[in-house]
Amino acid sequence: MLEYEQGVLPCDPTQQRMYNMLPMGTTMTSSMVIGLLFSSRLPVLNSFNKLPVTVRKSARAIVFLAGCWNVFWYGVQHPTEFWGVAALVSGSLMLVTSFYIYGESRLPSVLRRLRPVVQVALLACVLLYGVTIYHL
Repeated sequence: MLEYEQGVLPCDPTQQRMYNMLPMGTTMTSSMVIGLLFSSRLPVLNSFNKLPVTVRKSARAIVFLAGCWNVFWYGVQHPTEFWGVAALVSGSLMLVTSFYIYGESRLPSVLRRLRPVVQVALLACVLLYGVTIYHL
C-alpha cells in the first residue's frame, strides 16, 4: 500500500491491470516484429532469409510459441474482451507466419496466396500493440 500512497503505482485497478500487461504486450509485439522480419519477401529485408537455418528455425519457434500463447492461453481466457479478441487474431496470424518463415510448402495453397494479406494484418496488430504500449 505504501507504493500507492507515494504515487508510484496507479490506484485504479484497471490501470494497474494495464501496467501488469505491459511486459507480455512487449513480448508479443517483439515476436510479431520478428515474424514480419523473417517472413518478409521484401528485397530490403531479404538478408534475414540468408541467415543460417538454425537462426530461422529459432525465429520460427519464437513466433510459433508466442502465437500459441496468444491463442490458447490469453485469447481463450478472455474471449469477450477487446484484448482477448486481439490476442486470438494476432496469435492466429503468428501461427501462420511461423510457417512462412520456414516450411511454407506445408501450408495449403490458399494460405500461401494470402501471404501479403496475413503480413499486412500482422503489421496492423504490431501497430495496435505498439501504439497502446507507447501510450501506457
